[in-house]
Amino acid sequence: MINNGYIYKIGEWGKVRRDFSFIIGTGIGQFYDGLLTCYSQKICIDILKFDDYPHELYGDYEDGGDSMETIILKHYGKEGLELINKLT
Repeated sequence: MINNGYIYKIGEWGKVRRDFSFIIGTGIGQFYDGLLTCYSQKICIDILKFDDYPHELYGDYEDGGDSMETIILKHYGKEGLELINKLT
């Protein structure tokens, strides 16, 4: 996944929480990576923790030939893929 250049700054926590909840349909807290956020000075998620979420919902999608990028695009659209890219 490629980050399109925009980042959520630490002060935008409320905005990222709203965006994540609206687009992905769950809270960001379970995926939040505080250490990486502190280090990078942008709000970050742990992509490995996030990967567990679509696996819970859609099973082992890799067995069907889908990548995480494909499954995010399929279920959360372009907006969802862009959001995840901004947070990784």
